[in-house]
Amino acid sequence: MTDNQFEVEEKQLQPFLVASIRMTGKYSECGKAFAKIGKKFGRHLCGKGLLVHHDSAYKPENATFDVCMPIRKGQSIDDIEVHELPGGPCISLIHKGPYEQIGEAYQKLTQFAEERGLEIVMPSREIYLKGPGMIFKGNPLRYLTEIQMLIAAPESSTQD
Repeated sequence: MTDNQFEVEEKQLQPFLVASIRMTGKYSECGKAFAKIGKKFGRHLCGKGLLVHHDSAYKPENATFDVCMPIRKGQSIDDIEVHELPGGPCISLIHKGPYEQIGEAYQKLTQFAEERGLEIVMPSREIYLKGPGMIFKGNPLRYLTEIQMLIAAPESSTQD
């Protein structure tokens, strides 16, 4: 394990509104969708871009994911859907480094969940805190990506 990951954190996510485009293909093809959402909702954007992954395993060629941007308000238009991403308990980890090395961070999160008996609820999320810019690629060693995995709320015990 390299030293490019921070520690796993348990936290509560609040629901928030996003503009999203569903894609099937390579993860690297998401840039055009981010640009399209930015062009349509620019003045209403209010957070970092993210991908919502619907596959439980890495799929380099035909992954299913939503390209999302948090927005203050807006309506669905063309192939851009406006909807609320649900909140709830989650485990989270910040990965520092190139996207090609993010698999280690996912392994650390799933191991954390297994050790604590937590049930991961798909889809997972990747929030791009620091990454390539629109014009310059930047230094991939400094990219920061937060991975969030919702977890099933523990069953509450009830007395009869």
